[in-house]
Amino acid sequence: MKLRSIGPIAAAIFVLGGCSQPTSNQNTVNVPIAIVTPDPNATPPPETLAAGKELYMSNCAACHREDGKGGRIEIEGKSIKPDDLTSEKIKGFADDKLYGYIYNGIEDEGMPSFKDDLSEAEIREVVRFVRVEIQKVPEGFIAKPGAK
Repeated sequence: MKLRSIGPIAAAIFVLGGCSQPTSNQNTVNVPIAIVTPDPNATPPPETLAAGKELYMSNCAACHREDGKGGRIEIEGKSIKPDDLTSEKIKGFADDKLYGYIYNGIEDEGMPSFKDDLSEAEIREVVRFVRVEIQKVPEGFIAKPGAK
């Protein structure tokens, strides 16, 4: 019985011995390790938002303007007043609500549906671009539960 318990102990000593400091004939290099913590308030580099920007400019800017301020415009002979995407009201909407407006449109207000023109991923990129670049909301911001 005592012999059986010696085997695991001997193995542990052997393994731990192999983890000890190197002998003088081994080459070692001390490399400093930097621990990087991401800044939650950092804005992503512009190239990471390029797809969303391109989609926004080609699909949304005609009505909501490049700066997202919206305002009264005439499109195809119809006068509409697209929402100001920079307003506190729109900033308070959950991402899924913004996604739904783009996907389904808002017919009564003249907002067309983009479900046949943009993929789910493309709509998400537009929402991301609007949040970060137009609304200046830090990436990763999550609207509080119960957001409109």
